[in-house]
Parts: sequence; C-alpha cells; structure tokens
Amino acid sequence: MTDRSMSRQDTPQDADVREGIRLAFEAVKSERAEANPGFRGQAFDRLRDVQAAVTDLLANAGLGGARPTDMGRRLGLDKTLAWKVSRFVGSDDPAKAARHMPGAGGVEILVNAAGALGVKETALERTRQADRALRAFMAQHAGDRRSFEAMLAAGRLDESLEFEERRAYFRAGSALWGVRARLQFLMLALYPSADRPGYLDAVQVSGLVGLERLRPDVPWLIRRLHAHSDSGRERFTVRREPLVTSRRDAGLPPLFEPYCSQPLPDLSQFEDAQNGLVYDELAAGPVGREGAVDVILGERYLGPLPLKRAEDNTTGRYMLSVRTPVECVLFDLLLHESLTHFGHPDRSVVGLLEDRPAVGDASLRNVQSALLAPHPAVELGSSAVVHTPRLGAYPSMVADALTQAGAGSLQAFRGYRHEVEYPTFPCNLRMTLGIGESLGPPSGGLEPASSTDGGAAPTSGGD
Repeated sequence: MTDRSMSRQDTPQDADVREGIRLAFEAVKSERAEANPGFRGQAFDRLRDVQAAVTDLLANAGLGGARPTDMGRRLGLDKTLAWKVSRFVGSDDPAKAARHMPGAGGVEILVNAAGALGVKETALERTRQADRALRAFMAQHAGDRRSFEAMLAAGRLDESLEFEERRAYFRAGSALWGVRARLQFLMLALYPSADRPGYLDAVQVSGLVGLERLRPDVPWLIRRLHAHSDSGRERFTVRREPLVTSRRDAGLPPLFEPYCSQPLPDLSQFEDAQNGLVYDELAAGPVGREGAVDVILGERYLGPLPLKRAEDNTTGRYMLSVRTPVECVLFDLLLHESLTHFGHPDRSVVGLLEDRPAVGDASLRNVQSALLAPHPAVELGSSAVVHTPRLGAYPSMVADALTQAGAGSLQAFRGYRHEVEYPTFPCNLRMTLGIGESLGPPSGGLEPASSTDGGAAPTSGGD
C-alpha cells in the first residue's frame, strides 16, 4: 500500500468517503437499535459512535483503510495500539469490537497524533466525546470493562476469549483451593449383565492425573457415590466391586493399582449415614510436582441399570462431575455392540454453582445452568479407538478394565467422547441419548460418583 498525501486539504473524494462511512454507520446503528433493545442496543449505539468517530478521524488523516503498520508509522503509534485501532474500526460486530477498543489513554494518544497531522479540531473533539460517552455508559451499567464485554457477549462469548477466561479461572481456582490436576477422566462402559438378565452392568475407570497440592494441609475428595430412583426421592444400595481382586477381597477403596502413581495414593473411604453418600478422600501430602499423584479408580457395577423401557424413561443421561481445578476433562461413553437401541449421544456442560433443585420446568432449568449447549458427541468408531495424547496408557487401561470385569474386548464397544479444556468447575459434563423401543436403560438411576470429582452419574427419565 502506497502512502497517501499528507496534505490536510479536503478533496471531493475524501468528502464522499467520509459521508459514505457516516451513512453506513447510521444505517447500522438504526438497525441494531431495533434488533437489540435495552442494554445491548444502547451499548451498540455508543460503540458504533466511537467506531464512526475514529474511522472519520483516520480518513481525515489520510489513513482510511490503512494497514496497522502504515497507520503506526504515519501517526507515530506503537504496533499494539495501531493493531487495536485497526481491529476496532474494522469489526462489524460491536461485541467483538469492544474487545479491541483502545483504553482511554490510547484514544487520547491517537487523537493527539491525528491533531499533529492537521486533522480539524471538530473531528478530534467528536472522537473524545464519543469515547467519554461510551466509558461513562460502561461505568454506569457494568462497572468495569471485563464485565461490560461479558454483558455484551450475552452467552455468546468468542471462543478464543472464552478459552482465556476459563484458563484464568483455572489458575485462580488452583491458587485459592490449593490443588490442581493435569487431567480428569472417566470411561464408562455399559453392557448386558451375565448375572442379572434384563439389566446392564457397568465398568467405570476414572481418576485424576498429575494431581498436585499447592498447600501441604489439603486433603481432597476424589468422588462421592449414591444411587437414586428417577424422582431422586428414593436412594438404594448399588452392588459394586473393585476391579483389582486383592482390593475387593480386603474391602479396600477401588484403586486401579497398575495405573496409579507409586507409592499408591493414600486414599480413605467414609460414609455419611444421613444422606447415604460414600466418599473417597485423598489424604494431605507433599506439595508441588514432587508430590504429584495419579489417582485411578476402577470398579464394576453389578446390574444397576434395567434395560426395560418405561413411559417416563425415554432417555439415558450419563454425567461426570468436575469440582477440581483441572486443565482438561475427558469423558468416554462405551456402549456394547448389542445395545443397538441406544442412540447417538449429545454432549453438554451444565453448571453446578447454583445447586438448582430438580423441580419445576426442566427445560428452563437446563438453559439457566447451561455452560455448553447440547451438540453431538465425538464418535470414536463402531470398534472404539480411545487413544488420547493426554494419557498414553489410556487404551491399555480401558482394555484391561473391560477384561478384568468380564465385559469382553474393547472392539465389541462403540464409543463417544466429550472433552473440555479448562472446564468451569463446579460443573457436570453430560452425555444424553435416546432409547429405542426394543429395550431401554434404567427405570432408576445410578450415580457412581455424582461427585466432588471423578465419577459418572448414569440416570434416566423423560426430561
């Protein structure tokens, strides 16, 4: 791009360009105001005013449509500010433009630089006034810029921005709670029970990998277990047993020993008789990477899920609860090849911060707490391929678990995956599927760790 003349003498072409820009912005402002009433509509108006003023300022400086490098060189701006200005005026989405809006100091630098090139005072003052009006609106309605951007997003946050927000949340949560993990995972496999015809058995392998304590006095609940009926009113005992025979015979917590860090994590189990919950807790221990542990649990659940479809039982819901600050969560659902009446699951993320009761309008409840709207789970194949770069031993771990449970080969299962980086804890990762007419999942639900961390909660119901 060649440099344009530095003369500040208006030409007919300059005037036409500025008038076209002004009319375009006015048209968009009018359209936005009709489509976005209330806060967002007013915010969009003010953002568009600043965009229009800055665009006009650049046109008066002979920099209409200039690249950031040319803009920076002509105005004497550093490259970061020049890039922000270019992205701010170039965005047709006000919510995205707000992310690139220069700070008040940056706007003043831009205005002064344009003035030094001979831009008229009216254009300079228009930019200052539009910027001040926007910042006053921001302070009145949001208090600060980050809150303003979140309010503008209205649940439609830009993916890259949302990722950075979740990563910052992970870092802050790790420091405050004194614990963090590299990976949380769950593999839940469902297959026909050989011991209880008409029911499903389940194999669950779950855990936290690279779990670090940042304070020495921090024990951590790994999971909690309870079972309930569809309504949630009736709790009942679920037959379950560790995959490792020696731990089953000794009545020890279900550590999947070959895949845990060594020495084995110090895990204890206790029960709250009042609410019928059983807790697995990791003892306090050394801090930092030197004290990092891999806590892997493996269990078989014996006939917890009846196959018969009921009128109020048309869907299967399978959940992984996340309450630990963790870099990534991996949830795999494996369905035996005979379960052809189980449909393709959708995956979603539901927040637990509100602890919203399971009463009232279910659809409203799900919308209000949704962090990720339902969309199809990732297919792992009709003969599931469960490899992941996050845990090299994972395929052998899954195959070993199925073999020890007597569930057969991994090749006999089709698989689905739900993976989230830096999940917004506390939350549930859900997989939800429809059940065909021939057979169906439980008339009651199992929650083998609807948990403080690291478990599944297969449930069913009409929703």
